[in-house]
Amino acid sequence: MYEAYYHLDKRPFALTPDSAFLYLSATHRKALSYLIYGLGQREGFIVITGDIGTGKTLVIQTMFEYLESKAIRGVRLAAANVGPEDVLPLVATSLGLSQTVTTKAALLAEIERTLLHRYPNGVLLIVDEAQTFTPEALEELRLLSNMNIQGRALLQISLVGQSDLRDTLDHPRMEQLRQRIIAWHHLEHLSANEVQDYIDSRLKTAGRKDSPILNPDMFPLIHQWSGGIPRKINILMDRLLLFGYLEEKQKFDASDVLKVIDEIDEEFGRHPSSASATDAGKETPRETSGLASKNDHSADEVSISEARIDPQDTLDDDVWSQQISEPESAQVRDRAEALERGIAQLRSSPDENDRLQAEGFIEKPPARPMNIDPTEMKNDAAPRKGWFARLFGR
Repeated sequence: MYEAYYHLDKRPFALTPDSAFLYLSATHRKALSYLIYGLGQREGFIVITGDIGTGKTLVIQTMFEYLESKAIRGVRLAAANVGPEDVLPLVATSLGLSQTVTTKAALLAEIERTLLHRYPNGVLLIVDEAQTFTPEALEELRLLSNMNIQGRALLQISLVGQSDLRDTLDHPRMEQLRQRIIAWHHLEHLSANEVQDYIDSRLKTAGRKDSPILNPDMFPLIHQWSGGIPRKINILMDRLLLFGYLEEKQKFDASDVLKVIDEIDEEFGRHPSSASATDAGKETPRETSGLASKNDHSADEVSISEARIDPQDTLDDDVWSQQISEPESAQVRDRAEALERGIAQLRSSPDENDRLQAEGFIEKPPARPMNIDPTEMKNDAAPRKGWFARLFGR
């Protein structure tokens, strides 16, 4: 909605992972390096853990683009609550096997035969959301890692999951698998300095030229509210730019960030922030460490309570008009008119029109049969370039 106003090519803070926006912080650089290191070693396990919203999916996406550029087969398992009986069928399906065999021994033999004949250079298997795998399921993966040719694993396995995965792997019963881990990295939260670099990097990738202009006094406050979690930074910055679009602002400072934080907190049933621009540099006790504790998910989870309206609390028009001062009423009207103008302008854009319909801003037209010519479909799957050169300097 605000892209045209700030002359941006795309939304810089969308929540959908996009490797074009990869910001190579020290922790993300190390995670990618470990994954590539494991691919070269062809043995053992690589483990990448991180709190919710720290960029694990983006790391996986970027790694698969690297594999594609090197013509190496990569397989991703993304399933929740996986038991031991599910592991082999999932791996077989990801390798393109029809699973005509029914016994475990026969399925293992078929997987090994496929790896030997089709992928003699090995396959990288990335297990996403690995914290949802039972210990027995992780043991099944360990058995798969035994497949090798001339001492090199046919299936290089990387486990990627939330911080709870550390607790599972630390259990005494996981000793055999733990001894096979050759590299382990926990994605850290961004530091205060990295938060500013992260925001500037995403705006630059989105095509920023002259605006928006961000005052340095706002970055400590963003770091404090987000805890250095990239996804929460994206949420706050996306709302800040929307706020600026509605208010026709090109420049932002800490006071603007505070207004948006209060709006978000009110929407999610939390008390508005009592912080001020002068408090922006202070850290709360929860945020004094770059890493959250294993069992502390307060920074990442939000409880949304249902809104209930008491009929006796409703106000008639006369009472309502007395509750809002004239300046406030004018401000509300101006913001509503700005929003209506924006929606009217965006109706002409098919992509934005679809998004506005989905979000309920405008009425969705009656459904009609689709008539798609496959020859007119564009291939947008070409791998992006540039991140690997930034990572390794070539």
